[in-house]
Amino acid sequence: MNIKHLVLIIAACGAVIPGTKAAEKAGLKDLDPHKTAIIVIDMWNSHWCMTASQRVAAMAPRMNRVLQTARGLGMQVIWNPSDVVTAYAGYPQYERAIAVERTKAPAVRDDIKAVFTARSGGCMCGPGFECHGNYGWDAMNPDLIIGDSDLFSSSTDEIYALLSERGINTLIYMGVHTNMCVFGKPGAISPMWKAGMKCYLARDLNDAFTTYSPSDGYTPDDGTSDIDANLQEAGVQNINMGEEFLKARLWKDEMPIDYVRFTPWGKSDRPYFFEHQNIVTLTAPWLEGAEIHYTTDGSEPTSKSPLYSKPLEISATTTLRAAAFRKNRRVSIPSEAYFVRMPDNQPPAPDIYLEDLNYITNAYIQSVPMCLWHPKKWQSFEGKPLRVRGKTYSHGMGFRAPSSVQYAIKPEYKRFVALAGVDENMLSVENGRFLAMHSSVIFKVFIDGKLAAESPVMCISQEPWRFDVEIPQGSRLINIVCMDAGTRNILDYGNWLNAGFITAK
Repeated sequence: MNIKHLVLIIAACGAVIPGTKAAEKAGLKDLDPHKTAIIVIDMWNSHWCMTASQRVAAMAPRMNRVLQTARGLGMQVIWNPSDVVTAYAGYPQYERAIAVERTKAPAVRDDIKAVFTARSGGCMCGPGFECHGNYGWDAMNPDLIIGDSDLFSSSTDEIYALLSERGINTLIYMGVHTNMCVFGKPGAISPMWKAGMKCYLARDLNDAFTTYSPSDGYTPDDGTSDIDANLQEAGVQNINMGEEFLKARLWKDEMPIDYVRFTPWGKSDRPYFFEHQNIVTLTAPWLEGAEIHYTTDGSEPTSKSPLYSKPLEISATTTLRAAAFRKNRRVSIPSEAYFVRMPDNQPPAPDIYLEDLNYITNAYIQSVPMCLWHPKKWQSFEGKPLRVRGKTYSHGMGFRAPSSVQYAIKPEYKRFVALAGVDENMLSVENGRFLAMHSSVIFKVFIDGKLAAESPVMCISQEPWRFDVEIPQGSRLINIVCMDAGTRNILDYGNWLNAGFITAK
Protein backbone atom coordinates (compact mmCIF):
# COMPACT_ATOMS: atom_id res chain seq x y z
CA MET A 1 0.00 0.00 0.00
CA ASN A 2 1.47 3.37 -0.98
CA ILE A 3 1.50 6.47 1.22
CA LYS A 4 -1.10 8.28 -0.89
CA HIS A 5 -3.54 5.39 -0.44
CA LEU A 6 -2.89 5.26 3.30
CA VAL A 7 -3.53 8.98 3.73
CA LEU A 8 -6.76 8.60 1.74
CA ILE A 9 -7.93 5.82 4.05
CA ILE A 10 -7.04 7.83 7.14
CA ALA A 11 -9.09 10.74 5.79
CA ALA A 12 -11.94 8.40 4.98
CA CYS A 13 -12.10 7.28 8.59
CA GLY A 14 -12.25 10.79 9.96
CA ALA A 15 -8.85 10.51 11.63
CA VAL A 16 -5.76 12.65 11.17
CA ILE A 17 -2.30 11.99 9.79
CA PRO A 18 0.03 10.52 12.43
CA GLY A 19 2.74 12.78 13.70
CA THR A 20 0.73 16.00 13.60
CA LYS A 21 -0.33 17.99 16.66
CA ALA A 22 -3.94 17.11 15.94
CA ALA A 23 -3.02 13.44 15.99
CA GLU A 24 -1.28 13.80 19.35
CA LYS A 25 -4.30 15.62 20.76
CA ALA A 26 -6.60 12.84 19.56
CA GLY A 27 -4.25 10.16 20.92
CA LEU A 28 -3.82 8.54 17.50
CA LYS A 29 -0.70 6.83 16.25
CA ASP A 30 -1.85 5.16 13.03
CA LEU A 31 -4.94 3.98 11.25
CA ASP A 32 -3.70 1.18 9.03
CA PRO A 33 -6.82 -0.54 7.68
CA HIS A 34 -5.15 -3.93 8.11
CA LYS A 35 -4.81 -3.15 11.81
CA THR A 36 -8.38 -1.90 12.12
CA ALA A 37 -11.55 -3.86 12.89
CA ILE A 38 -15.18 -2.82 12.83
CA ILE A 39 -17.26 -4.37 15.61
CA VAL A 40 -21.02 -4.36 15.12
CA ILE A 41 -23.06 -4.71 18.31
CA ASP A 42 -26.59 -6.14 18.64
CA MET A 43 -28.25 -5.30 15.33
CA TRP A 44 -31.12 -7.61 16.26
CA ASN A 45 -34.09 -8.62 14.12
CA SER A 46 -36.55 -7.40 16.74
CA HIS A 47 -36.82 -5.39 19.93
CA TRP A 48 -39.51 -5.07 22.55
CA CYS A 49 -39.80 -1.36 21.63
CA MET A 50 -41.24 -1.10 18.12
CA THR A 51 -39.61 2.27 17.44
CA ALA A 52 -36.24 0.89 18.50
CA SER A 53 -36.74 -2.13 16.24
CA GLN A 54 -37.57 0.02 13.19
CA ARG A 55 -34.59 2.30 13.82
CA VAL A 56 -32.30 -0.75 13.73
CA ALA A 57 -33.82 -1.86 10.43
CA ALA A 58 -33.38 1.66 9.01
CA MET A 59 -29.61 1.51 9.64
CA ALA A 60 -29.11 -1.65 7.56
CA PRO A 61 -28.66 -0.16 4.03
CA ARG A 62 -26.05 2.40 5.16
CA MET A 63 -24.29 -0.23 7.28
CA ASN A 64 -24.14 -2.68 4.38
CA ARG A 65 -22.52 -0.13 2.09
CA VAL A 66 -20.04 1.11 4.72
CA LEU A 67 -18.99 -2.45 5.60
CA GLN A 68 -18.59 -3.36 1.94
CA THR A 69 -16.20 -0.43 1.49
CA ALA A 70 -14.36 -1.22 4.72
CA ARG A 71 -13.82 -4.84 3.69
CA GLY A 72 -12.40 -3.64 0.39
CA LEU A 73 -9.88 -1.55 2.32
CA GLY A 74 -8.79 -4.58 4.35
CA MET A 75 -10.64 -3.91 7.61
CA GLN A 76 -11.83 -6.90 9.61
CA VAL A 77 -15.57 -6.99 10.38
CA ILE A 78 -16.66 -8.70 13.61
CA TRP A 79 -20.37 -9.16 14.33
CA ASN A 80 -21.17 -9.18 18.05
CA PRO A 81 -24.92 -9.92 18.43
CA SER A 82 -24.35 -11.03 22.07
CA ASP A 83 -27.60 -12.77 23.11
CA VAL A 84 -28.07 -14.48 19.74
CA VAL A 85 -24.51 -15.20 18.62
CA THR A 86 -25.09 -18.96 18.73
CA ALA A 87 -27.81 -18.53 16.08
CA TYR A 88 -24.83 -18.49 13.70
CA ALA A 89 -23.37 -21.82 14.82
CA GLY A 90 -22.27 -23.67 11.71
CA TYR A 91 -21.51 -20.47 9.81
CA PRO A 92 -17.80 -20.47 8.81
CA GLN A 93 -17.55 -16.95 10.24
CA TYR A 94 -18.62 -18.26 13.65
CA GLU A 95 -16.64 -21.51 13.60
CA ARG A 96 -13.42 -19.69 12.66
CA ALA A 97 -13.90 -17.33 15.59
CA ILE A 98 -14.48 -19.98 18.26
CA ALA A 99 -11.47 -21.96 17.01
CA VAL A 100 -9.07 -19.18 17.99
CA GLU A 101 -6.65 -19.89 20.81
CA ARG A 102 -7.99 -17.99 23.80
CA THR A 103 -6.06 -14.98 25.07
CA LYS A 104 -7.35 -13.24 28.17
CA ALA A 105 -7.94 -9.56 27.59
CA PRO A 106 -5.59 -7.54 29.80
CA ALA A 107 -6.51 -4.53 31.92
CA VAL A 108 -3.92 -1.98 30.84
CA ARG A 109 -6.06 1.13 31.40
CA ASP A 110 -8.62 2.30 33.90
CA ASP A 111 -12.27 2.08 32.96
CA ILE A 112 -13.35 4.76 30.54
CA LYS A 113 -15.10 7.57 32.38
CA ALA A 114 -18.17 8.35 30.27
CA VAL A 115 -21.11 10.21 31.76
CA PHE A 116 -24.29 9.86 29.72
CA THR A 117 -26.56 12.89 29.77
CA ALA A 118 -29.32 11.94 27.31
CA ARG A 119 -32.89 11.68 28.53
CA SER A 120 -34.29 8.20 28.98
CA GLY A 121 -37.74 6.68 29.28
CA GLY A 122 -39.64 3.41 29.26
CA CYS A 123 -39.39 3.06 25.50
CA MET A 124 -38.66 5.27 22.48
CA CYS A 125 -42.27 5.54 21.28
CA GLY A 126 -43.10 8.46 23.54
CA PRO A 127 -46.03 9.27 25.80
CA GLY A 128 -48.60 6.87 24.27
CA PHE A 129 -48.93 3.15 24.95
CA GLU A 130 -45.53 2.17 26.30
CA CYS A 131 -43.91 -0.96 24.88
CA HIS A 132 -43.37 -3.67 27.51
CA GLY A 133 -40.02 -5.46 27.78
CA ASN A 134 -39.22 -8.94 26.46
CA TYR A 135 -36.28 -10.81 24.95
CA GLY A 136 -37.90 -11.92 21.71
CA TRP A 137 -35.03 -11.34 19.25
CA ASP A 138 -33.45 -14.53 17.87
CA ALA A 139 -31.00 -13.32 15.18
CA MET A 140 -29.67 -10.18 13.53
CA ASN A 141 -31.72 -8.04 11.15
CA PRO A 142 -32.20 -10.13 7.98
CA ASP A 143 -31.31 -7.21 5.68
CA LEU A 144 -27.71 -7.14 6.91
CA ILE A 145 -25.11 -8.63 4.56
CA ILE A 146 -22.50 -10.91 6.16
CA GLY A 147 -19.18 -11.02 4.33
CA ASP A 148 -17.19 -14.21 3.74
CA SER A 149 -14.23 -12.81 5.67
CA ASP A 150 -16.31 -11.60 8.63
CA LEU A 151 -16.30 -13.15 12.10
CA PHE A 152 -18.91 -13.74 14.82
CA SER A 153 -18.10 -13.43 18.50
CA SER A 154 -19.58 -12.02 21.71
CA SER A 155 -16.84 -12.68 24.28
CA THR A 156 -14.32 -10.04 25.33
CA ASP A 157 -11.50 -12.60 25.59
CA GLU A 158 -12.40 -14.24 22.30
CA ILE A 159 -12.58 -10.93 20.44
CA TYR A 160 -9.31 -9.82 22.01
CA ALA A 161 -7.70 -13.10 20.88
CA LEU A 162 -9.00 -12.62 17.32
CA LEU A 163 -7.62 -9.09 17.24
CA SER A 164 -4.26 -10.11 18.69
CA GLU A 165 -3.91 -12.95 16.20
CA ARG A 166 -4.41 -10.46 13.35
CA GLY A 167 -2.29 -7.65 14.81
CA ILE A 168 -5.33 -5.35 15.15
CA ASN A 169 -5.16 -2.49 17.65
CA THR A 170 -7.87 -0.07 16.42
CA LEU A 171 -11.62 -0.62 16.68
CA ILE A 172 -14.55 1.21 15.10
CA TYR A 173 -17.91 0.51 16.78
CA MET A 174 -21.35 0.40 15.18
CA GLY A 175 -24.72 -0.85 16.36
CA VAL A 176 -27.20 -0.46 19.20
CA HIS A 177 -27.79 0.68 21.83
CA THR A 178 -24.87 3.03 22.36
CA ASN A 179 -25.38 3.97 26.00
CA MET A 180 -25.94 0.34 26.95
CA CYS A 181 -24.72 -2.48 24.70
CA VAL A 182 -22.25 -0.66 22.43
CA PHE A 183 -20.63 0.80 25.50
CA GLY A 184 -20.80 -1.91 28.14
CA LYS A 185 -21.36 -5.42 26.80
CA PRO A 186 -18.55 -7.99 26.47
CA GLY A 187 -16.41 -7.05 23.50
CA ALA A 188 -17.85 -3.53 23.48
CA ILE A 189 -16.14 -0.16 23.98
CA SER A 190 -15.64 -0.29 27.74
CA PRO A 191 -13.82 -3.65 28.05
CA MET A 192 -11.79 -3.17 24.87
CA TRP A 193 -10.79 0.34 25.90
CA LYS A 194 -9.60 -1.13 29.20
CA ALA A 195 -7.63 -3.76 27.23
CA GLY A 196 -5.72 -0.95 25.52
CA MET A 197 -7.49 -0.79 22.15
CA LYS A 198 -7.99 2.50 20.32
CA CYS A 199 -11.75 2.88 20.08
CA TYR A 200 -13.83 4.96 17.67
CA LEU A 201 -17.59 5.32 17.33
CA ALA A 202 -19.30 5.42 13.91
CA ARG A 203 -21.48 8.46 14.47
CA ASP A 204 -23.76 7.66 11.56
CA LEU A 205 -24.16 3.97 12.44
CA ASN A 206 -25.07 3.82 16.09
CA ASP A 207 -28.29 4.42 17.97
CA ALA A 208 -28.79 5.10 21.67
CA PHE A 209 -31.77 4.01 23.74
CA THR A 210 -33.29 7.27 24.87
CA THR A 211 -36.81 8.71 24.64
CA TYR A 212 -39.28 10.80 22.65
CA SER A 213 -40.90 13.94 24.03
CA PRO A 214 -43.12 15.57 21.39
CA SER A 215 -44.08 18.37 23.79
CA ASP A 216 -40.61 19.92 23.45
CA GLY A 217 -39.37 18.20 20.28
CA TYR A 218 -36.82 15.86 21.87
CA THR A 219 -36.32 12.81 19.63
CA PRO A 220 -34.22 9.62 19.74
CA ASP A 221 -31.90 11.31 17.23
CA ASP A 222 -31.27 14.06 19.79
CA GLY A 223 -30.63 11.45 22.45
CA THR A 224 -28.16 9.60 20.24
CA SER A 225 -26.31 12.84 19.48
CA ASP A 226 -26.06 13.53 23.21
CA ILE A 227 -24.58 10.07 23.87
CA ASP A 228 -22.15 10.39 20.94
CA ALA A 229 -20.94 13.70 22.37
CA ASN A 230 -20.57 12.15 25.84
CA LEU A 231 -18.32 9.42 24.43
CA GLN A 232 -16.33 11.98 22.44
CA GLU A 233 -15.72 13.90 25.67
CA ALA A 234 -14.58 10.67 27.34
CA GLY A 235 -12.03 10.04 24.58
CA VAL A 236 -13.90 7.89 22.04
CA GLN A 237 -13.58 9.75 18.75
CA ASN A 238 -16.72 10.03 16.59
CA ILE A 239 -16.47 9.17 12.88
CA ASN A 240 -19.13 9.72 10.21
CA MET A 241 -18.14 6.80 8.02
CA GLY A 242 -20.44 7.47 5.09
CA GLU A 243 -19.61 11.16 4.89
CA GLU A 244 -15.89 10.55 5.00
CA PHE A 245 -16.04 7.79 2.39
CA LEU A 246 -17.81 10.28 0.10
CA LYS A 247 -15.23 12.98 0.78
CA ALA A 248 -12.42 10.53 0.07
CA ARG A 249 -14.14 9.50 -3.18
CA LEU A 250 -14.29 5.90 -2.06
CA TRP A 251 -17.96 6.24 -2.96
CA LYS A 252 -18.54 7.58 -6.46
CA ASP A 253 -22.21 8.50 -6.01
CA GLU A 254 -24.79 9.43 -3.42
CA MET A 255 -27.14 6.50 -3.95
CA PRO A 256 -29.97 6.46 -1.36
CA ILE A 257 -28.91 4.47 1.69
CA ASP A 258 -30.98 6.15 4.40
CA TYR A 259 -34.62 6.12 5.42
CA VAL A 260 -36.59 9.04 6.75
CA ARG A 261 -37.19 8.13 10.38
CA PHE A 262 -40.52 8.27 12.19
CA THR A 263 -41.07 8.65 15.92
CA PRO A 264 -43.03 6.73 17.03
CA TRP A 265 -42.65 4.09 14.35
CA GLY A 266 -45.15 1.27 13.85
CA LYS A 267 -45.49 -0.93 10.77
CA SER A 268 -48.40 -2.90 9.31
CA ASP A 269 -47.19 -6.10 10.96
CA ARG A 270 -46.75 -4.30 14.30
CA PRO A 271 -48.92 -1.18 14.35
CA TYR A 272 -48.51 1.70 16.72
CA PHE A 273 -51.78 2.16 18.63
CA PHE A 274 -52.89 5.55 19.92
CA GLU A 275 -55.90 7.16 21.53
CA HIS A 276 -57.51 10.35 20.17
CA GLN A 277 -54.33 11.92 18.73
CA ASN A 278 -50.76 10.98 17.88
CA ILE A 279 -47.87 13.38 17.24
CA VAL A 280 -45.33 12.00 14.76
CA THR A 281 -41.90 13.51 14.19
CA LEU A 282 -39.94 12.89 10.96
CA THR A 283 -36.16 13.20 10.80
CA ALA A 284 -33.35 12.56 8.31
CA PRO A 285 -30.16 13.15 10.33
CA TRP A 286 -27.66 12.11 7.64
CA LEU A 287 -29.33 13.94 4.75
CA GLU A 288 -28.28 17.50 5.47
CA GLY A 289 -30.11 20.11 3.44
CA ALA A 290 -32.76 17.69 2.21
CA GLU A 291 -36.49 18.39 2.36
CA ILE A 292 -38.87 15.73 3.66
CA HIS A 293 -42.13 15.20 1.77
CA TYR A 294 -44.88 12.89 2.96
CA THR A 295 -48.26 11.37 2.13
CA THR A 296 -51.05 10.13 4.38
CA ASP A 297 -52.95 8.01 1.86
CA GLY A 298 -50.37 5.27 1.40
CA SER A 299 -49.07 6.59 -1.93
CA GLU A 300 -45.36 7.05 -2.60
CA PRO A 301 -44.24 10.61 -1.84
CA THR A 302 -42.80 12.86 -4.52
CA SER A 303 -41.22 16.30 -4.39
CA LYS A 304 -44.73 17.69 -4.96
CA SER A 305 -46.19 15.93 -1.92
CA PRO A 306 -46.78 18.01 1.25
CA LEU A 307 -43.57 19.40 2.73
CA TYR A 308 -42.80 18.37 6.29
CA SER A 309 -42.17 21.45 8.45
CA LYS A 310 -43.30 20.42 11.93
CA PRO A 311 -44.51 17.30 13.78
CA LEU A 312 -47.67 15.85 12.30
CA GLU A 313 -50.87 15.51 14.32
CA ILE A 314 -52.67 12.31 13.37
CA SER A 315 -56.17 11.60 14.65
CA ALA A 316 -57.22 8.64 12.49
CA THR A 317 -55.75 5.32 11.42
CA THR A 318 -53.08 6.32 8.89
CA THR A 319 -50.45 4.88 6.60
CA LEU A 320 -47.76 7.58 6.59
CA ARG A 321 -45.05 7.53 3.93
CA ALA A 322 -42.09 9.87 3.55
CA ALA A 323 -38.97 10.51 1.48
CA ALA A 324 -36.23 13.15 1.38
CA PHE A 325 -35.46 15.26 -1.69
CA ARG A 326 -32.80 17.70 -2.89
CA LYS A 327 -33.67 19.82 -5.92
CA ASN A 328 -36.58 17.50 -6.71
CA ARG A 329 -34.31 14.43 -6.67
CA ARG A 330 -35.10 11.73 -4.13
CA VAL A 331 -32.07 11.12 -1.91
CA SER A 332 -33.58 8.65 0.57
CA ILE A 333 -35.23 5.27 0.50
CA PRO A 334 -39.03 5.68 0.79
CA SER A 335 -40.14 5.09 4.39
CA GLU A 336 -43.45 3.90 5.77
CA ALA A 337 -45.18 3.86 9.14
CA TYR A 338 -48.59 2.64 10.26
CA PHE A 339 -50.60 4.17 13.08
CA VAL A 340 -53.90 2.78 14.35
CA ARG A 341 -56.42 4.74 16.40
CA MET A 342 -57.94 2.65 19.16
CA PRO A 343 -61.72 2.68 19.67
CA ASP A 344 -62.38 5.57 22.04
CA ASN A 345 -64.07 3.77 24.92
CA GLN A 346 -63.35 0.69 26.95
CA PRO A 347 -66.21 -1.81 26.39
CA PRO A 348 -68.47 -2.45 29.39
CA ALA A 349 -68.59 -5.81 31.13
CA PRO A 350 -71.08 -8.13 29.41
CA ASP A 351 -74.33 -9.29 30.95
CA ILE A 352 -73.63 -12.80 29.64
CA TYR A 353 -70.08 -14.12 29.31
CA LEU A 354 -69.11 -16.31 26.35
CA GLU A 355 -67.64 -18.99 28.57
CA ASP A 356 -71.05 -19.51 30.17
CA LEU A 357 -72.55 -20.43 26.79
CA ASN A 358 -72.18 -23.47 24.55
CA TYR A 359 -70.76 -22.74 21.11
CA ILE A 360 -71.69 -24.48 17.88
CA THR A 361 -68.81 -26.64 16.67
CA ASN A 362 -67.46 -26.74 13.15
CA ALA A 363 -69.36 -29.05 10.80
CA TYR A 364 -66.22 -31.08 10.10
CA ILE A 365 -65.42 -31.80 13.75
CA GLN A 366 -67.01 -35.25 13.71
CA SER A 367 -64.84 -36.58 10.88
CA VAL A 368 -61.62 -34.59 11.32
CA PRO A 369 -61.16 -33.85 15.03
CA MET A 370 -57.86 -31.98 14.61
CA CYS A 371 -59.15 -29.47 12.06
CA LEU A 372 -60.48 -27.24 14.81
CA TRP A 373 -58.42 -26.29 17.84
CA HIS A 374 -61.00 -25.94 20.57
CA PRO A 375 -60.64 -22.81 22.71
CA LYS A 376 -60.27 -23.11 26.47
CA LYS A 377 -62.73 -21.46 28.84
CA TRP A 378 -61.45 -19.23 31.69
CA GLN A 379 -57.83 -19.94 30.68
CA SER A 380 -55.34 -19.61 27.85
CA PHE A 381 -55.14 -22.23 25.10
CA GLU A 382 -52.25 -23.79 27.03
CA GLY A 383 -54.37 -24.06 30.17
CA LYS A 384 -52.66 -21.13 31.90
CA PRO A 385 -54.14 -17.88 33.27
CA LEU A 386 -55.47 -15.41 30.71
CA ARG A 387 -52.65 -12.83 30.59
CA VAL A 388 -52.40 -9.83 28.29
CA ARG A 389 -50.12 -6.80 28.73
CA GLY A 390 -49.21 -7.66 32.30
CA LYS A 391 -52.77 -8.15 33.51
CA THR A 392 -54.55 -11.41 34.40
CA TYR A 393 -58.24 -11.77 33.54
CA SER A 394 -60.76 -14.07 35.23
CA HIS A 395 -63.23 -14.06 32.32
CA GLY A 396 -62.45 -15.07 28.79
CA MET A 397 -61.38 -17.80 26.39
CA GLY A 398 -57.98 -18.82 25.04
CA PHE A 399 -57.51 -19.63 21.34
CA ARG A 400 -54.74 -20.86 19.13
CA ALA A 401 -54.92 -19.25 15.71
CA PRO A 402 -56.46 -20.00 13.33
CA SER A 403 -59.72 -21.01 14.99
CA SER A 404 -63.33 -19.92 15.14
CA VAL A 405 -66.39 -20.64 17.27
CA GLN A 406 -70.00 -19.85 16.53
CA TYR A 407 -72.89 -18.91 18.82
CA ALA A 408 -76.61 -18.63 18.27
CA ILE A 409 -77.84 -15.06 18.72
CA LYS A 410 -80.85 -14.72 20.98
CA PRO A 411 -83.33 -11.87 20.45
CA GLU A 412 -82.25 -10.18 23.69
CA TYR A 413 -78.56 -9.92 22.59
CA LYS A 414 -78.01 -6.28 21.57
CA ARG A 415 -74.19 -5.91 21.53
CA PHE A 416 -71.10 -8.07 21.58
CA VAL A 417 -68.33 -6.66 23.78
CA ALA A 418 -64.79 -7.84 24.48
CA LEU A 419 -61.13 -7.09 24.80
CA ALA A 420 -58.67 -9.15 22.75
CA GLY A 421 -54.91 -9.58 22.79
CA VAL A 422 -51.98 -11.96 22.40
CA ASP A 423 -51.50 -14.29 25.36
CA GLU A 424 -48.20 -13.53 27.10
CA ASN A 425 -47.63 -16.48 29.40
CA MET A 426 -44.46 -17.17 27.42
CA LEU A 427 -42.90 -14.10 29.08
CA SER A 428 -42.78 -16.00 32.39
CA VAL A 429 -39.79 -18.02 31.11
CA GLU A 430 -36.68 -15.85 30.56
CA ASN A 431 -38.97 -13.00 29.54
CA GLY A 432 -39.90 -14.75 26.31
CA ARG A 433 -36.35 -15.29 25.09
CA PHE A 434 -36.22 -16.14 21.35
CA LEU A 435 -40.05 -16.55 21.27
CA ALA A 436 -41.90 -13.33 22.05
CA MET A 437 -41.41 -11.71 18.64
CA HIS A 438 -43.17 -14.50 16.75
CA SER A 439 -46.74 -14.31 18.05
CA SER A 440 -49.13 -12.28 15.88
CA VAL A 441 -52.89 -12.67 15.50
CA ILE A 442 -55.95 -10.85 14.15
CA PHE A 443 -59.31 -11.00 15.93
CA LYS A 444 -62.55 -10.85 13.94
CA VAL A 445 -66.29 -10.90 14.55
CA PHE A 446 -68.73 -12.13 11.88
CA ILE A 447 -72.51 -11.82 12.12
CA ASP A 448 -74.44 -14.09 9.77
CA GLY A 449 -71.31 -14.55 7.70
CA LYS A 450 -70.55 -10.84 7.28
CA LEU A 451 -67.55 -9.15 8.86
CA ALA A 452 -68.79 -6.90 11.67
CA ALA A 453 -65.49 -5.88 13.34
CA GLU A 454 -61.81 -6.75 13.36
CA SER A 455 -58.58 -5.81 15.05
CA PRO A 456 -55.36 -4.86 13.30
CA VAL A 457 -52.41 -7.23 13.66
CA MET A 458 -51.83 -7.80 17.37
CA CYS A 459 -48.41 -8.61 18.83
CA ILE A 460 -47.34 -9.55 22.31
CA SER A 461 -47.88 -7.02 25.13
CA GLN A 462 -49.83 -4.57 23.00
CA GLU A 463 -52.83 -2.82 24.47
CA PRO A 464 -55.87 -5.14 24.08
CA TRP A 465 -58.15 -4.28 21.18
CA ARG A 466 -61.59 -3.01 22.12
CA PHE A 467 -64.74 -4.55 20.65
CA ASP A 468 -68.21 -3.10 21.06
CA VAL A 469 -70.32 -4.42 18.18
CA GLU A 470 -74.00 -3.68 17.70
CA ILE A 471 -75.99 -6.78 16.71
CA PRO A 472 -78.59 -6.03 14.01
CA GLN A 473 -82.12 -7.06 14.86
CA GLY A 474 -82.99 -10.46 13.46
CA SER A 475 -79.39 -11.73 13.35
CA ARG A 476 -78.99 -15.50 13.82
CA LEU A 477 -75.32 -16.39 14.23
CA ILE A 478 -72.14 -14.76 15.48
CA ASN A 479 -68.64 -16.14 14.85
CA ILE A 480 -65.75 -15.25 17.17
CA VAL A 481 -62.47 -15.67 15.30
CA CYS A 482 -58.79 -15.70 16.18
CA MET A 483 -56.73 -15.98 13.01
CA ASP A 484 -53.01 -15.85 12.36
CA ALA A 485 -51.50 -12.73 10.80
CA GLY A 486 -49.81 -14.58 7.96
CA THR A 487 -47.00 -16.43 9.70
CA ARG A 488 -49.02 -19.46 10.92
CA ASN A 489 -46.79 -19.79 13.96
CA ILE A 490 -47.48 -22.41 16.60
CA LEU A 491 -47.13 -19.64 19.22
CA ASP A 492 -50.07 -17.64 17.85
CA TYR A 493 -52.12 -17.72 21.05
CA GLY A 494 -54.91 -15.16 21.32
CA ASN A 495 -57.22 -14.38 24.22
CA TRP A 496 -60.78 -13.05 24.04
CA LEU A 497 -61.19 -11.29 27.39
CA ASN A 498 -64.35 -10.25 29.25
CA ALA A 499 -66.18 -11.29 26.09
CA GLY A 500 -69.93 -11.67 25.88
CA PHE A 501 -73.27 -10.03 25.21
CA ILE A 502 -75.07 -6.95 26.41
CA THR A 503 -78.75 -7.81 26.65
CA ALA A 504 -81.92 -5.78 26.23
CA LYS A 505 -82.25 -5.29 29.96
